[in-house]
Amino acid sequence: MFQYVSMVGIAATVVTVLMVVAMLYLVWGAVGNSVHTPTPNDSDRPELGESDEADEPQNELPADGNSA
Repeated sequence: MFQYVSMVGIAATVVTVLMVVAMLYLVWGAVGNSVHTPTPNDSDRPELGESDEADEPQNELPADGNSA
């Protein structure tokens, strides 16, 4: 009976270690990738608040609370 418990414990430990190694590998790949770095050529994109749509006033809700 105790031989099976130790086998299950060893198997669970091995699977846990493999899972941690796999997660570290994925994080290491994401950190080394250039996806998270800003693009150097973004001068043609407008900054927030510089577009024509930002100057238009937004409709406000009525103060009486009867907005459907």
